[in-house]
Amino acid sequence: MVRASDLADLPVNDKLQLVTELWDQIASRRDSPILPEWVRDESNRRFEAMDRDPEACLTEEQMWRQVDGAR
Repeated sequence: MVRASDLADLPVNDKLQLVTELWDQIASRRDSPILPEWVRDESNRRFEAMDRDPEACLTEEQMWRQVDGAR
């Protein structure tokens, strides 16, 4: 098992690459993680807010433009 203290000295780019690889592995699995109730509640709240006011949300393209511009 890798401990957080083992990762502390990694450069940020290496950490992001690791997170991306972990996320891709998690996403490719058929079993779902057990989420705390507060996560489901927050997700539902956000979806309801998007339904009420879609114009207040960013498209995926807009989001990536902002992310890429912050580099």
